[in-house]
Amino acid sequence: MGFYTGRSGRLYITGILGAAPNPAETQSVLKIRDWSIDTSLELLETTTIDTAVKSYTPGMVSSTGSATVMYYRVEAGDIGVQFEQLLNKVMKTSSIGVTESDRVGMVLRAGSQPGLGVDIKDDIAFNAYITNAGITVGTGELTSVTLQFTVDGPFIELVDS
Repeated sequence: MGFYTGRSGRLYITGILGAAPNPAETQSVLKIRDWSIDTSLELLETTTIDTAVKSYTPGMVSSTGSATVMYYRVEAGDIGVQFEQLLNKVMKTSSIGVTESDRVGMVLRAGSQPGLGVDIKDDIAFNAYITNAGITVGTGELTSVTLQFTVDGPFIELVDS
């Protein structure tokens, strides 16, 4: 039985996805502290007036998530997605605003088991819009950027079982 710690988690930005992704190190977000994702199902009530117990049918599913990225400067040899590439998806310097081209493909990796020929990956992949970005600066603390996102459409790949 394998357990994972937060140290094995990764976040990849892969562009717009269409099939099961195979993220590369160049798509990995550098200096990430954490990520999370929440999925909820709306239930539609189907109870009729002549029943004493409520009944439901599944409705729509929606997912939102967040990630905390450390604020840093790129050093020589750093390979991967820089945090400002994520900020640029929602913090605009023009009057055009956010468009469909700002949608990103994301892969959240809970862990991986390298060295078995073909790596076993525990990935959750989807398209999303970054809906919120906040920069936190505190005395004696590392500066961080908190991102929130909303999943757009169905999941592309889920955790291997």
